[in-house]
Amino acid sequence: MHKELFLEKCLNLSDQSVVQKLLEDAQTIHVKQNSLLIEAGEVQQQVLILVEGVARGFLLDADGRDITDCFAYRQGEVLMGCNALGTPSLISLETMRDCELLSIPLSKILPLMDENPTLLKCYIQFLLKGLERHWEGKMLMYRCSAMERYQWFLKMYPGLIDLVRNKHVASFLGMTPGYHTLNNNYKQPTLSKLKDISSKIFYLQRVQQ
Repeated sequence: MHKELFLEKCLNLSDQSVVQKLLEDAQTIHVKQNSLLIEAGEVQQQVLILVEGVARGFLLDADGRDITDCFAYRQGEVLMGCNALGTPSLISLETMRDCELLSIPLSKILPLMDENPTLLKCYIQFLLKGLERHWEGKMLMYRCSAMERYQWFLKMYPGLIDLVRNKHVASFLGMTPGYHTLNNNYKQPTLSKLKDISSKIFYLQRVQQ
């Protein structure tokens, strides 16, 4: 897709003057699978917009375990490790598949945001969407069972389950790929077990129709 059409379609930018200014320094880059895009603590100098591929954000807990914070696989998603532009990233970002990205220097975007309400509105919408996802995920962790969380993931991220490793999905959903004992009487089912159960439920529903 042409860069100009991409910005108009995926970021809802209709102001041609803004689009042209962004395109002056925008570059299309190709990044191999399993490449680190941003490291936690790093100040992001480029705003990266996903054209094609899969990426994830992650952090390390107190015990050094890798915890998946978010996924990006829809065209037009912005890859950022923080909410406030120009501040240190709170998480690391890596590619899960070969990715094509549109890279725009932050030094180009910040002045334009001060001048143009259209671009500022786009940024605010991005922040609101991120905040909405954050609270939805938080409520999911506290209020829903493992199966409900897994079904939510399938609904919210259609097709992604086949593109990333089980362990990353499991950590994103607050589960583990293997059995995790919550107390002496209960064991949380593995992600692979849930996938098997879910496929059987889907089959039975089809048969009963």
